[in-house]
Amino acid sequence: MRESRTRALMSYSSKTQNSGSRALVASLAVVVSCFFLSSLKADVVVQSSGKRIDGVTVLSAKWDQVLFKQGGNTVKLIGDKVASIQRESAYLQPVRSAISSGDYARALSSISKLDGRGLKGWQAAELQYLKGKAHLAAGDAGKADGVFKEFIAANKETKDYWLPHAIYGRGQASLDLGRGNSAQTHFQGLAPYGPTWVLRAKLGEAQGLFLAKKYVESRAKFNEVANNRKAPDSLKIAAVVGRIDVIVSQKQYDKAISDLEKTFFTGSTTRGLDYGKSRARATYLMGACYKGLTGKGNLEKAEIWLLKAAVLYRHHKDIYVKSCNGLVDVYKQLGRTERATEWGRRAGGKS
Repeated sequence: MRESRTRALMSYSSKTQNSGSRALVASLAVVVSCFFLSSLKADVVVQSSGKRIDGVTVLSAKWDQVLFKQGGNTVKLIGDKVASIQRESAYLQPVRSAISSGDYARALSSISKLDGRGLKGWQAAELQYLKGKAHLAAGDAGKADGVFKEFIAANKETKDYWLPHAIYGRGQASLDLGRGNSAQTHFQGLAPYGPTWVLRAKLGEAQGLFLAKKYVESRAKFNEVANNRKAPDSLKIAAVVGRIDVIVSQKQYDKAISDLEKTFFTGSTTRGLDYGKSRARATYLMGACYKGLTGKGNLEKAEIWLLKAAVLYRHHKDIYVKSCNGLVDVYKQLGRTERATEWGRRAGGKS
C-alpha cells in the first residue's frame, strides 16, 4: 500500500515538474524571441566623443549628416561628429564580428559568399567598404586600395556615410605600399569632410613622415593633433602613441618609457584593460624600449611586455608579428634558442 502511494506521489511529482518545465521553456522562448526581435531593430551610433547611443533606428546616413530615431524623437547629427554607425543586418553582422575579432580570413570568406546575394542600398555599400577594411587589416594593401577606389567611385554621388572612411583607407593602404606622395594626396582630400577628418588627415600625414624617417616633422605633426583641444580622445591617444613611436626610433628609450607609463600604465591616467589599437601599440613599444636598453634585467622586462602584446593583441596582426619578432631577438640574446625558434614560427603564422 505504502509503495503504491509512493509511486503515485512520484508520478504526480514527475508530471508537475514536466508541466512546470514546459511552462518555463515556453516563457523563456517568448522572452528570447522578444529580445531577438527587438534586437533586430536596434541600430547603434557612436559619436566622435566616444559616446555610444544604442537602441536607435538610423533613418539616413550620409557623410555630412546622420539622422536617426531615438525613442519618439528624431535626432540629427553632423556627420563629422559621428565616429561610426552600425545598422542591424543579419547579412553584415558576421563580417563585422570577424573583423573586430581579427579573423580577417573568415571575414573575407563571408564577404565572398555575400557578393552574389544581390544586396542593395546601404548594405551593398557597407559590404564593399568592409571588404576593403578586411583586406587592409589582413596586410593586403594592394587589394584594399583597389576595393576602396571602387567604393569611392560608386558612392561619391550618394554621399554614403563610409565615403571619407574609404578615402582614409586609401591613404593608409598607400602608406603600407610605400607610396608616400599618393598617401598625402588621399589625406589632403579629406579636407571637405569636416574638422575631425582634417585632424585624421594630419595623423595620416604624420605617419607618412615617420615612415619616410622625417622624425622632426613627424613629431611636430603628431603633437599638433595630440594638443588640439577639439580632437576626439581616440585621435589624441593615437597621436600620442605616434609621437612616442618617433621617440623610440630616435632611441630615446627612457623618455619613451616615461611617456608610455604616464599615458597608459600608471596612476590615475591608466585607461584600464583596453584592446584597442593604440594600447596594443603602446604595449609593444614598452617591450621595444626595454629591448633597446642594456642588461639582462631589461631584456627580461622586454620579454614580459612583448608577451603581453602578443597574447592580448593577436587580433592586431601587425602588432602581433612585431611582438613575435621582438621576442625572437630577446630570446636569442638571453641564449634561449628553443624559445626563439618557437616565436619565429609564430611570427610566420605557424603556431
